Amino acid sequence: MKIKRKLKRFVRKMIGDPPIPLEEMPDCPGLFHYYRQMIATGHKRVPGGWEYNGRFYADYLTMGGAIFFILGKAKTYCSGKGLDIGAGMWPFPGAMPIDSSYGPDSVKLSDIPKSSCDYVFSSHTLEHIENWDEALSEWISKIRDGGTLFLYLPHPDCWVWRKENPFMAKFHAWVPTPSVVKEAVVRHGCHIIDHYDGPDVMYSFHVAASKNHR
Repeated sequence: MKIKRKLKRFVRKMIGDPPIPLEEMPDCPGLFHYYRQMIATGHKRVPGGWEYNGRFYADYLTMGGAIFFILGKAKTYCSGKGLDIGAGMWPFPGAMPIDSSYGPDSVKLSDIPKSSCDYVFSSHTLEHIENWDEALSEWISKIRDGGTLFLYLPHPDCWVWRKENPFMAKFHAWVPTPSVVKEAVVRHGCHIIDHYDGPDVMYSFHVAASKNHR
């Protein structure tokens, strides 16, 4: 052991201290940490993406910004005064972002009067909420009669996003499926006007619904 320590001191003296791993540098992007954690939980790094459970998943699936894959479609249904719940770094254009990560002074959903919005848009957020059915009911309560709910959610076929994935278990509370989400939307007083059960190129699916007139 003494020889090993002496050798390490000699190497440091000759070539300097070893380089600091990127994820240990001050203010490093969170993505560096995620990649280390993914490798530690059974994800294999391959050219252009990841291999998990024998399937390939492209890098763009881990970069965020899922909204950009559905923005064109969503804009055909979402106009006027609306909310983007779980907006993150990419809020829906023109919408009021509702996201606790914006800080304590940000607008909260409870600040929004019922039946006051033309639409509620949400991308890759409902899967993070354990009491998702209750949350969905509250979201819909903010929409006026005839207004629109637009949900974009991770598809159950994408195992890098499933709750059963050890890496994702700390982020996702449940696994949305098209049938369960559509049933809940109808049960909470809406009718489906558009949907794609997917998976699309973002390994996601969408549901658009109109709040029924009472």
